[in-house]
Amino acid sequence: MTETLARRELAAYGARLYARGLIAGSSGNLSYRLDDGTLLVTPAGASLATLADDDLIACFASGAPHDPKRRPTSELPLHLAAYRVRPEARCVIHTHPTYCTAWSKTRRMFPLDTVGAIESLGPIALTRYAKSGTQELADVCAEAFARGIDTIVMERHGLSSVAADLETAFLRTDLAEQTALIEFASYLLGASKGTQ
Repeated sequence: MTETLARRELAAYGARLYARGLIAGSSGNLSYRLDDGTLLVTPAGASLATLADDDLIACFASGAPHDPKRRPTSELPLHLAAYRVRPEARCVIHTHPTYCTAWSKTRRMFPLDTVGAIESLGPIALTRYAKSGTQELADVCAEAFARGIDTIVMERHGLSSVAADLETAFLRTDLAEQTALIEFASYLLGASKGTQ
């Protein structure tokens, strides 16, 4: 994919994530790795809802921005760690979806037993809490990604997904949140009938 197209797609997926309620305010961040190793990442403090093509920051594989005056997302260490352990990955989508995050606060993974989850989602790891933007968080997430898991729920934080393309990472993110919501609704229905 060319840099021009990658920038366009990142902006479009930021808007889609916002429209689906998978991010709010200025939360969430995206990246894409080009053929030459350049990373395109979202800027710090930006709302993905209104991201423009030229808002994306080009970084070297080390994470240093091509333009030192520009400040990439504070979660850049997470993205770099994911690419380090998953060399086939082309993108990382990190979001704060409501139900996935709520489940993470219970320190329990929501069941993955719906047809959608079984057929399309694959395994998900629940990672322990680490402060956002830190190397510790990056290392915790990388350990799960290194096991071949594509989607992780991060305790008290959100969800991250790696993939070969943005559409796959988006669909996993969307389906994970729907699954978490279904399991929450199922729990409430069971509780209302006295079966929980």
